[in-house]
Amino acid sequence: MTELMKRKTQLVLQTPYFVRRRAMIAHVEAAGLRLREKGRRFTLEISWAQIDNRAAEIAAERTRRLVSEKRTAQY
Repeated sequence: MTELMKRKTQLVLQTPYFVRRRAMIAHVEAAGLRLREKGRRFTLEISWAQIDNRAAEIAAERTRRLVSEKRTAQY
């Protein structure tokens, strides 16, 4: 379950996912997300545009796979 860690001026969430036995922390900002391991300073910044583009790629690949499966099922 996702736990709200800090919500005074910024939204900080602790996710239930672990990397190297450390929980992932997500800092939600207007520009995107900053991800880091709990107890570490190194962050990975992801913009909302990158998230949207990746979601579109996943949806397109899923659609291509379904169309391909339907074509092979017809023959």
